[in-house]
Amino acid sequence: MDLGIDGRRALVTGGSRGIGLAVARRLLVEGATVAVSGRDEGALAAAAAELRRATGGSVVTVAADMADRARIEGMVAEAAAAMGGLEILVNNAARPSGGEPEDLRGIDDDLVVEDFRVKFLGYLRCARAAVPSMEAAGWGRIVNVGGIAARMAGSLSAGARNLAIVHLTRTLAGELGRSGITVNAVHPGLTLTEGVRERLAGWAEAAGVGPEDMAARLAADVAIGRLPVPEDVAAVVAFLASAPASAVTGEVVAVSGGVGGAVHG
Repeated sequence: MDLGIDGRRALVTGGSRGIGLAVARRLLVEGATVAVSGRDEGALAAAAAELRRATGGSVVTVAADMADRARIEGMVAEAAAAMGGLEILVNNAARPSGGEPEDLRGIDDDLVVEDFRVKFLGYLRCARAAVPSMEAAGWGRIVNVGGIAARMAGSLSAGARNLAIVHLTRTLAGELGRSGITVNAVHPGLTLTEGVRERLAGWAEAAGVGPEDMAARLAADVAIGRLPVPEDVAAVVAFLASAPASAVTGEVVAVSGGVGGAVHG
């Protein structure tokens, strides 16, 4: 399928590794010019070199901290200036879930505040800064990367921040649709990113099993029989950012491999 984004300009936050890097690669393959952002300039430079080598595409890097409003606005402006415009925004930068208590007695209030400051406010600020460029083009796509924790009880902060992203997505879709801008979200489940692969070894050691056995245990409740990889998520993001997806807005697509048995009408 021709996604119709050849020549479009995209910004992917949290684009130096994991899902963000896979999204940037897929958009480049589809012919888009891509800006990737992150906090670590060294990691961004390495990611850009890898992306150029793998795709031959045009890549821009812009360092930014998603907790800094002024820097977010500067990042979007710099990316748009470097590419000559901005029509696709993929909001992906956030703290990885896991590693800290998120139950009633164990959760730290500061964790919740920081999660909302970086993810919810970060996504909102990126969208607010990017929309004028999209309105000028008469065409835009915003894809917000949430998380399957929004649909599962257990992690207080991860669940709340990702459910808030759903509300943000639906609200912006209604506000921006008549400007030719769609807004959608994806909910990845546990995905075999570099970070998860690094943690997998520790989980396996703690459980007294090998990494492959640990991955199989984690995939036991996944309908497709394996954990998704970043490229699985990137394919869905690329479609939502495409021209053929012009009538899809305000929606949430789970890319979890079919985890759990909950039914969502």
